[in-house]
Amino acid sequence: MDIQKLIDDYTVWLRKEIRFEKVGEYYEISTPFLDSSNDHIQFYVKLDGDAICFTDDGYTLNQLMVNGFQINSNRKKTLCNILKQYGVELLGDAIVTKADVKNFPQKKHMYIQAIMKVDDLFMTARSKHSSSFLEDIQDFFTQNDIFYSDNVQFTGTSGFSHNYEFLMQRTKNKPERLCRIMNTPNKNNLSNILFAWSDTKPSRREDSQLVVLLNDNNSVARGVEEAFANYEAKVVKWSEKDKAENLDILTA
Repeated sequence: MDIQKLIDDYTVWLRKEIRFEKVGEYYEISTPFLDSSNDHIQFYVKLDGDAICFTDDGYTLNQLMVNGFQINSNRKKTLCNILKQYGVELLGDAIVTKADVKNFPQKKHMYIQAIMKVDDLFMTARSKHSSSFLEDIQDFFTQNDIFYSDNVQFTGTSGFSHNYEFLMQRTKNKPERLCRIMNTPNKNNLSNILFAWSDTKPSRREDSQLVVLLNDNNSVARGVEEAFANYEAKVVKWSEKDKAENLDILTA
C-alpha cells in the first residue's frame, strides 16, 4: 500500500472539490464534506490586516438547535473542550478563529475539523438523549478502568496536524493505540479518519494501531467497516463494547 500516494490523492481531490465565491466583504467557502443535515459544510473568510478571519455565521450550532438539540451544562463543557482542541472559539453562536496568511492552509484544515466535530459529537445516541456519545465513552472507560490521554494531536507527513480523541499508551503487552470516535458512521467521516491515520502512521511506531469507536446505534453506511479493515484498523461497535475481545483492544 502506497501511503504517500493515498495522501496525495486525497489532497488533490479535496483541492478540486472546494468551491468559493465572493459574498460582500467575505469569501464563502464550500467544502465537499456533509453535515448532519446532509448539506455541504460552508464557512466564510475575510482579510483583516495581516490576519484572515474565519466564521460559520452561527450556522453549525443554530442548525443543531433547530433539530431539537439543547446545550446543557455538561454539553457546554464538551463543546468548550472541542473548541479548545481545535484552536477556535465562540462569538455568540458563531464558531470563529483567526490565522496569519502564511498559516491559512493548516488553520483551514483545523477549522473544518472543528465544525465537523461539533456537528457530529452532539448527535446524541438514540438510547440515551441526556448525554453525548463522547460522554458515554468516557463513562464506559471509567467504569472499566480503561486509562487514556484525551485530545492528543500529531503532525502528519503532509505537515497537517490531526486530533485523536484518545490515546492508549503502549504497555508491555499492547501497542500504542490512537483512538477516534465515529458517532455518524458515514463515508464523509470515514475519509477524514483514514486520511488522518494514513498521514499520522508513518511518524508513529511501526506497531501503532488505529482504534475506531463506532456508534452503531446510528445507521452505518455500507462499506465503512470493510474500509477500516483494509487499513488494519480495530473497530469497536458501541453495541458490542462489553465483549471480551473489544475490552482487550482498549485495556492495558
